[in-house]
Amino acid sequence: MKSKLTKVLNVIVDVLVVCILIISVLILTMVLGTKGDDGVPSVFGKAPISVLSDSMKGDKDDDFSKGDLLLCDVVENKAEAEYKVGDVVTFKLRGIDIDKDEQDDFVTHRIYKVNKDGTFQTKGDANSTYDQDPKANAWQDVSKMDIVATYHGSKIGGLGDFIAYLQTSLGFFLIILLPMIIFFLYQAVRVVINIVAYNKEKTLKKAQEMIQNADLSEEQKQKAIEEYLAQQEKKEEPKPEEAPQAEEAEEQES
Repeated sequence: MKSKLTKVLNVIVDVLVVCILIISVLILTMVLGTKGDDGVPSVFGKAPISVLSDSMKGDKDDDFSKGDLLLCDVVENKAEAEYKVGDVVTFKLRGIDIDKDEQDDFVTHRIYKVNKDGTFQTKGDANSTYDQDPKANAWQDVSKMDIVATYHGSKIGGLGDFIAYLQTSLGFFLIILLPMIIFFLYQAVRVVINIVAYNKEKTLKKAQEMIQNADLSEEQKQKAIEEYLAQQEKKEEPKPEEAPQAEEAEEQES
């Protein structure tokens, strides 16, 4: 019964560990996904974008809030892409560093106006004015070549903050590295336990083979096996080195 319970627990632990590893690998892939020339992360054609503000918070179907993770479609051919008023697009807003990482941040806002020269005026649904270029002190004109991805409503609520935390050193260690370290330590302990169990089983089998053919009763055979195993365990124990030295010292004194 105990052996069955141990096996069931081992299977449960194995499944949990594998699940943690799979989740860790998926998250790691998302965080460290391939980045294109624009620096936008890309995983299988999707750009996971963490929302850093509530500029697009509203009641429209494709609105979103701070902390959400957007799954935007990466624009493969910028020159041939077509956009219209109402489209929600991702681009780098020049001179804006929301998360204070000393880099311009990607912003996902709606196109509100198409300029005569083919550029666009963008704005967050919750903002009162178009997106500005702080360096030029004017509206920021967004061109086709600035747009790196488009958003069509696919998001995971609250996961953006989690991904942003993973991009910190502490978050990366606690969520990614630590589970992997625990997994490898767990596997190492299991290997040692299995080796000890295998050696014990091998010793028991050897004892049974030696005594099986002897002319003894079942009770005597069992006792002989126990004595043999006890002797083997004694052999494996480290021998004290101080005892002989102490005996020699006593003999010299006498």
